[in-house]
Amino acid sequence: FRVKAKDVVGNESGFSNTVTITTLPNTTDPIYCSSNGQNVSDEYISNVTLGSINNTTTGSSGGYGDYTAISTSLSKGVSHTITITPTWASTVYNEAYSVWIDYNQNGNFSDSGEQVWSKAASQDTSVNGSFIVPNSATNGNTRMRVSMKYNGIPSPCEPFSYGEVEDYTVNIGGVVVDPDPTCNDGIQNGDETGVDCGGSCAPCIND
Repeated sequence: FRVKAKDVVGNESGFSNTVTITTLPNTTDPIYCSSNGQNVSDEYISNVTLGSINNTTTGSSGGYGDYTAISTSLSKGVSHTITITPTWASTVYNEAYSVWIDYNQNGNFSDSGEQVWSKAASQDTSVNGSFIVPNSATNGNTRMRVSMKYNGIPSPCEPFSYGEVEDYTVNIGGVVVDPDPTCNDGIQNGDETGVDCGGSCAPCIND
């Protein structure tokens, strides 16, 4: 744009030099750290299943798959099971796994409890694990990261030599209310301090 000055009696200056302004996009989406397996020719994640997510792939270019357009809803206080299937090109190698969810939507996976599941290296043809979304989790869409690394449990923000990383979206919902709560209904409710433990139920293991 250009400007010119005008005084109270009507005298005007010439136009100023042209000034160019670039406006940045208005976005509040957090920027997450990068992580990837640098080689997927020997092993990669071929399927991730969680809720309505059932994503089969053949290994992502660069060892990272951005599947944040694929999502599922997760309720608080109940158990959810994720299943990860590896594929090997020929030789079967030891693979370790980890899953994170950004529960407070602050753009990282480093807060307490955000590593929701991990598994030491094995040659299992399919692995699964369960986790419970805490009642303190922020409602709405957030990032879930699934990582498979050769021979060692991965951290959320590392590049590693062999394996793959995939990101998804999960929608955190409200707390599930059991109309007839008991100490074996798989839900943290009433005065329980954990799922089916604490309060008027049997003590939790960590109590």
